[in-house]
Amino acid sequence: MNLLFVARTGVFEALTIGLGYLDQEKQLETSSTFGNMAIEKKGELIYLGQARDGNEVYCVGNKYPDIVVRINEEIKALVGQVESPLKVIPVSVPGTEPIYTLSRLAMLPLVGNYFTRLAKSVTLQHEDELISTGKSFRESTTGQAAAKPLK
Repeated sequence: MNLLFVARTGVFEALTIGLGYLDQEKQLETSSTFGNMAIEKKGELIYLGQARDGNEVYCVGNKYPDIVVRINEEIKALVGQVESPLKVIPVSVPGTEPIYTLSRLAMLPLVGNYFTRLAKSVTLQHEDELISTGKSFRESTTGQAAAKPLK
């Protein structure tokens, strides 16, 4: 199965949660994707790797994460059964709202790098909660514990 974590930012929140799912949280700060605004601007899926359970894990940012879920459901309804299904997981963690604002400011010319550093800093301040969310999803897909997206 393919898992797609969708948060308001792909290179901050969704990336951190995805790495938590993969149990690779130590790679966050050294990842070339972390805070990479060129990747964020593209809006493309970011491949994070394959989990021990065989799931391929991706992340992406979208201002409205729930719309990605709806689009995925509509596509599945149109094409019928898909051989390798995509499970879209919209995620948000309370207290991380400033990351989105900072990520938008990070796209400004000249001052963008300053806001990118701030967004990274705020993400690292909430790293434990974001990683924990990813681990909760991993446990729920392997049947070890129950978890659901935070609203």
